[in-house]
Amino acid sequence: MTINRRDLLRLFGTGLTAGGLVSRGLLGSGSLMAGTATGALAQAAGDSRPVLRVAVQALPASLEPLETISNIGLRQTTCLFDTALRRDFKAEVAMPGTSALMPQLATGLRRVDDLTWELALRPDVHLHDGSILSADDILATFSPARIGPDGPYPEGRILFGHIAALRRIDDLTVQIVTSAPDEVMDQRLAGYGGWVIGAKAYAAGGAEGVRSHPIGAGPYKLAEFIRDTRLVLAAHDDYWMGRPAAREVRLDVVPEAATRIAGLISGEYDIVTNLLPDQMSQLDGYDDVEAVSVPLDLVHMLFYDTRRPGVAKATVRQALNHAIDYQALGRAVWGDAATRPNGLQTPAFGPLYDPDRKHFPYDPARAKALLAKGGFDGKPLKMRLISGYYVGAEAAGQIIQAMWAQIGVTVELEFVESMKQALEPGADVRMISAAFRFPDPLGGGVIPAWGPDSAVQKRGFWASTAYNDGVAALIAARSPADRRRTFQALLDIFEDEAPGTILYGVNEVFAKRKAVNWTHYPLYYMDFRPDNLSFS
Repeated sequence: MTINRRDLLRLFGTGLTAGGLVSRGLLGSGSLMAGTATGALAQAAGDSRPVLRVAVQALPASLEPLETISNIGLRQTTCLFDTALRRDFKAEVAMPGTSALMPQLATGLRRVDDLTWELALRPDVHLHDGSILSADDILATFSPARIGPDGPYPEGRILFGHIAALRRIDDLTVQIVTSAPDEVMDQRLAGYGGWVIGAKAYAAGGAEGVRSHPIGAGPYKLAEFIRDTRLVLAAHDDYWMGRPAAREVRLDVVPEAATRIAGLISGEYDIVTNLLPDQMSQLDGYDDVEAVSVPLDLVHMLFYDTRRPGVAKATVRQALNHAIDYQALGRAVWGDAATRPNGLQTPAFGPLYDPDRKHFPYDPARAKALLAKGGFDGKPLKMRLISGYYVGAEAAGQIIQAMWAQIGVTVELEFVESMKQALEPGADVRMISAAFRFPDPLGGGVIPAWGPDSAVQKRGFWASTAYNDGVAALIAARSPADRRRTFQALLDIFEDEAPGTILYGVNEVFAKRKAVNWTHYPLYYMDFRPDNLSFS
């Protein structure tokens, strides 16, 4: 039995009306959009391949891959750029709890010594501007201007800031030298931040050129980009894996989920993204469309501004964390597919994973005792959420508001329109997401979301010498036993200081035409490469 949001709000007795939340986004009468001659799976004269039309909730402001690591940015990044290595998600599904890599722009990676990795590049790879992949493109991708300490991209520093030097051995060979041993360089090169940009275009257009007209080696190249409206990608027919299945991919911004669903049913769109689980049933009974729910390597969390008096004490933050019924919350937002990891870890971490860890279990009696111990003053707290950004956030905020009321904590909800507004001063609690960017603690959660270069610490919401020392120790650890011990100790520090809590695992609920043969991976990728997209 699924507990819905109305049930929860009634259970926790706040008097809030959940009907609007339950019904929000449902397909109303008269909302179907008429199909057009240029609609879904359209074909052009002389090219029998279809146009793939995708309705998305938003587009990023930039196409620079290091600026667009987000749920709305990763989609087009995966189309525009290739990485040196590539995660084999299908193999990982077949072997749960493991990770698998395959060659992409590189044909091989070998460890020369403790600090040096040698990358052998694939020959005769054409970039979008007609240039041929070479060592120069690797040097541009990992240049100090993009990933160095003075570079403009925090994500670059987090993921690759430990690169100390790049050595061009020949046109197709590069050595990457790190400032300290790196046990997961292969995973880094296959993950976030490893997307290879064109050196020639970067030299001509600089950072702004990458933002507005990027050149990569991916299966599609930029044709048109109108912020907040659409992104059109044309097939890169010289792609090294072969001609893409679609001659064009068009991402249209359709903010309302109900309108996206209507466009799919009417035939205007082939894929629609970012739906709520309770909208899946609207597509039951249609022969040509289907809804799909994919568990992501991603969690939604709360984080506290520890400078604010109401949440300045760790005991108060621990109390708030123990006052959330995570199972009920998850089922209200995600239905029967709800999950919650036991800490900032995943079974794919292999020997570093602790299956017995408990991450802030629901315990209202303990929450009340901790609240009293922390001397909570009873003043209302403000929770700030972004409207329409994180799936289910509005409902989750109201449910948590009701749960915290049960231990005597009053919460005022404030909804804003952008992440920039969300991060402005004046709120005690906010929501954030964290992806397991590659299957190792160095790529998942503990460092990107909470480490010294994270937005949480850089903006002063929380600072911890003990935690940051733990991060440094984890980066330096070499043996599997030392890495596991250090990682689990870091999780202990996180739970002791309680700068936030994991709410639930995230699913991507999307719908597509059944004629589109495409697999959505457990990250916000839209991989339309020839081996992952075809049409019936």
